[in-house]
Amino acid sequence: MEESDGTHVGENTYPPKDAPAIQGMVQYILMNKKIPSTIPNHLRLSSVDKEFPRHLIPEETLCHHCPNRMVLSDPICITQKAKILTTSGIVQDISTYYKYCPQCGALYRYQEWSEGLHNFNDHVLLDLPLCLTIRNLLQVHTAVSRIVEYLELTTGVQFPSADTVLHGYLHFEALTDHEYQYSCVTCGDHPPVVIMDLHKKASFHLSVSDLAQPPEDFNGDVDSEQFWKALTEERIARGFVSSQKNNPFSVPPSFHFWAPWIGRNTRRSDCVLNTEFEKIRPAKAAEVSEITVSEDRLRDELCKQKVQVIRNLCRECGLDATGSRTDLLLRLSQEMKSREAYDKVFEKIRAASGGWAVIMCPCGIVYSLKCNIRAESPRDFADMLL
Repeated sequence: MEESDGTHVGENTYPPKDAPAIQGMVQYILMNKKIPSTIPNHLRLSSVDKEFPRHLIPEETLCHHCPNRMVLSDPICITQKAKILTTSGIVQDISTYYKYCPQCGALYRYQEWSEGLHNFNDHVLLDLPLCLTIRNLLQVHTAVSRIVEYLELTTGVQFPSADTVLHGYLHFEALTDHEYQYSCVTCGDHPPVVIMDLHKKASFHLSVSDLAQPPEDFNGDVDSEQFWKALTEERIARGFVSSQKNNPFSVPPSFHFWAPWIGRNTRRSDCVLNTEFEKIRPAKAAEVSEITVSEDRLRDELCKQKVQVIRNLCRECGLDATGSRTDLLLRLSQEMKSREAYDKVFEKIRAASGGWAVIMCPCGIVYSLKCNIRAESPRDFADMLL
């Protein structure tokens, strides 16, 4: 049987195409297939001699959605060309299967961490030692692309793209039952002194003008548990769709549903603040003076750019692109006093988002993270502190 984009039996299509079917699978997996935060030692350690099952079949025999516990169908093959990624290479030609309920149509796939495997999208699976290796390397500041490059050089085997490996790893982390009980042994859950900083490299391209205005009655309160649960569901659903664009659980940036991460034992309640919508300013004379607050920092970063980048920015802003580096910088500096030119330079140099705002204790333990939609300001740190 050749690998295909999907299988169709009667009225049941796999992977599911409609949002309710995907939602049912996501909710079931989150409720019943959680990976424990502490994985047993015999599943943590990698071994080149480890044997994996060649046929990965869902363990369910009865439907968990039907009140009368209907018997599920026989296993149906999704592909015979699935791959298991490991730290020592790739196990090829694995068969994955799904089952369905003849009564309600609920779908079930293989998702058994107890066998040392994590199923991402039925075609790519990761063994648990590899997932833990990626986690540990990320914690010592090694990018996933470098990890994949290392694996390919070590094993002599071509791995899937770094993006695919990253999505598979994030799928694993979303299913892991993290406890988030940690805190600094010196400072406790509520450090008396904190350090606030901005991680600028985490900026991402975003057209803020495309974001809808928040509801008129929105006061900045966001349910943190609900927001991060939505992101978890988004990650799990990624294993059933070909791209994020087709993900019914997608959580696009918005002013009214965007929350910082603050540890459960540190925050006052599940309701946290995000008042970034207050950064939205009407076009008026005072705008120029408000821009100047961060204009100096942007100018410093602009000075670090190559001459060709500066020339291109001058052209995009409708300025003369001839002359020396100093001439170009002076023209851009004057032009940045307008909001439109400022945004254009900001998006080119630091992307349109404001990076990660971080709060940590003097010992270096992170207590709060916030992905800023707009350029950072004291308001972002005040939101996390309050």
